[in-house]
Amino acid sequence: MNRIMKEDEDGFIKLTADEYRHFDMWIAKNNEELYQSKIAYETRWGKDQYFYVKLLDKSLVSFNEILLDS
Repeated sequence: MNRIMKEDEDGFIKLTADEYRHFDMWIAKNNEELYQSKIAYETRWGKDQYFYVKLLDKSLVSFNEILLDS
């Protein structure tokens, strides 16, 4: 994943199915740390077949860091 993520006006990032799958795997792997840091996220499924995801606290990690983490 080498695409730089940009938020829309509501703070959501547009992800392809593959990018969302990578994001979901990262969340599963780091769930305990996110829980302890009280970091939540919101996901929406668009009619355009993309996932829209918003981190509600970006102080510890950004989307770019998540999607670049292999």
